[in-house]
Amino acid sequence: MIESFLGICLVALVLFDVFQTIVVPRITPRSLRIAPFLIGDIFWPPYRLLTKWKILEKYQRDLLDLFAPVTFVAIVLIWLIFLTLGYALILYSLRFNVTPIIHSFFEAFYFAGTSVLTLGFGDVVALGVRARFVVLAAATSGLIFMALAVSYLFSLQTLVQQREQLVNTVISRAGAPASGLVLMLRYKELNILPVLYTDFLQWESWIAGILESHRAYPMLLYFRSSNSTDSWISVVGAMLDASSLIVTTIKDVSHGEAELFYWLACSTVKSMCTYLRLNVVQGETLTVEQFTDGTALLRDAGYYVADEDLAWKLFKVRRTGYLPYLRALSEYFLLPRQTWLHELAISQISIKDSVEDSVFQPRV
Repeated sequence: MIESFLGICLVALVLFDVFQTIVVPRITPRSLRIAPFLIGDIFWPPYRLLTKWKILEKYQRDLLDLFAPVTFVAIVLIWLIFLTLGYALILYSLRFNVTPIIHSFFEAFYFAGTSVLTLGFGDVVALGVRARFVVLAAATSGLIFMALAVSYLFSLQTLVQQREQLVNTVISRAGAPASGLVLMLRYKELNILPVLYTDFLQWESWIAGILESHRAYPMLLYFRSSNSTDSWISVVGAMLDASSLIVTTIKDVSHGEAELFYWLACSTVKSMCTYLRLNVVQGETLTVEQFTDGTALLRDAGYYVADEDLAWKLFKVRRTGYLPYLRALSEYFLLPRQTWLHELAISQISIKDSVEDSVFQPRV
């Protein structure tokens, strides 16, 4: 009876976890769950520390890229082993209703494994009603489990690809690492500023998709971007910087679309930090001098910029709505952070200025 009770509890625990992880399309409680406990508390913390070792420093990116795929395979195998173990406990308690009679727990585990995987060797046969019911239940749950695991894999791959498509698009415009300031400069330089309004609507739809998919499948948070110098977190930060600049600093650009994107993106990063139970520390990394240099570049590019003192105060307040959460996520996942103005943009701007000076310099 004890074996039966433990087996039923283990099978119920695995099926409940699979149902909550794959089927339920929302954030689910972490209590009485196998996958969230293993991923967030057992696998990731030591793995994260391991990649920080100096010996493995040059392999850090490759190791971090491998974590999510390897963890997915490990979770599926653990689910399968626990499911088989649960049915093995039940069948061991019914060992006298099986022919040939099961003499050891290993034989019960073998019979449960062939039942869950629906191999049907036929070398062990259930005779009693209860034993036959358990074998049928094992075969049914095994088929359903494998179907859900395969669909889960394809769902993760599809959602990661959808997320990274827009990331690559923004990086091609804002540079790498992503910068909201450079993004605004690029739109002005290429004379495509009217497209920005449509793009913010597209980005709002994209961040809404991330909010829905990443809280339905939290494992997506561990899948990294293909770009080594950037991440989807830093791209969101660049977008939020750009929207904050439009609302607080740039006067000649419509701010309605940027405002809508801002609030949805802020709620997205906050909800992820809440789910992961991350400690968020307030603090501004941008100095007023750096902000002033940025507004000067915007003004030189042709934007109508508001009063710098007032704009700085408003911009800093806006940044408190998302920067601490982005920093917490970047630190937790060891991701690149968004930058205010990366060195590549500075060098390109300086080269452009030097070329213009040489072109307009009168010859002697």
